[in-house]
Amino acid sequence: MEPERRYLPIADNADAIQVETRDDGKKLLAGISPPWESLSVDLGGFREKFVASAFDKILGRHRNDPRGSVDVPFLFNHDASFITGRTSNGRLTLEKTPKGLGYTHEPLLTTQGRDLLLMVEDRTIYGASFAFSVQPNGEQWTEDGKGGVLRTIVEADGLYDISAVTRAAYPTASVGMRSLDAWKAARGVVAARAEGNLTVSLDFDGTFTAAPGLWRSFIQDATARGTKVVCITRREDTEENRSQLLTAFGDVYAALDRVVMCGAATQKRDAAAAAGLEVDIWIDDSPEKIPAAGGDPVGTRSVKVSTLAGQKAAAAAAAMRLHAR
Repeated sequence: MEPERRYLPIADNADAIQVETRDDGKKLLAGISPPWESLSVDLGGFREKFVASAFDKILGRHRNDPRGSVDVPFLFNHDASFITGRTSNGRLTLEKTPKGLGYTHEPLLTTQGRDLLLMVEDRTIYGASFAFSVQPNGEQWTEDGKGGVLRTIVEADGLYDISAVTRAAYPTASVGMRSLDAWKAARGVVAARAEGNLTVSLDFDGTFTAAPGLWRSFIQDATARGTKVVCITRREDTEENRSQLLTAFGDVYAALDRVVMCGAATQKRDAAAAAGLEVDIWIDDSPEKIPAAGGDPVGTRSVKVSTLAGQKAAAAAAAMRLHAR
């Protein structure tokens, strides 16, 4: 799992990083990274916040855990060669505070450590950053009435470093814009069908796998509205593949009406018919490979709403051309 990074500039987050001088004259770095319930900048079509319990399992991990107790280094610009301490040697302490994930760092007084203290004290350092990953079921996605999308981190899976940074740099979103656009449009189509009775096929490789947390939230929302969600994939039906899908979908696997593995030699529409399914909406990164009735291909990289969904849903879908990845 590729770690994600978030940056907290001093200008916007005064608590991000600062120098504290103790009674004995010792200087420490201290800060909050991340703050709780604080909206991020736009991360590429969505904003993000962390709930106060997001790192509880990481901070509470026992040393007898097979993964060992948490060991987080303090770095400069996420550079592993510029390390001034870590939790395992006691130079970095992490704690849950009312404001956020608090840290206290006593840099090893090498040339790098002394320089780091001086640069933070002088405000040459721009802010703080942290690298993290999210549990498969540890994020929630919601959309407000104006189309604003919020990602809420409820459980982090890893905390890889805390870093002082010279410049705030907001990374491109880990969720591709095409995935986000597809999610928003698919939600719109489902919401337009107040009576439910839709069957949605969600592709796995290249669609679900491109943004698992996003599509888990779609499955939860759609099934709560009475929509039937299935996964039809051209993976071969093997025990290994089924195990991989079960792990990937996590707790929403049970919400799927069914999973159909048709293999590369079978068209998905034929597999759906063989399974007794009449799919109204295909969410797929390659919908052109799903021939419609008569052999005409589904519009390239779009979601196809069949006549089974009725004119109302078809009109809604036509206004929401999807690009799923």
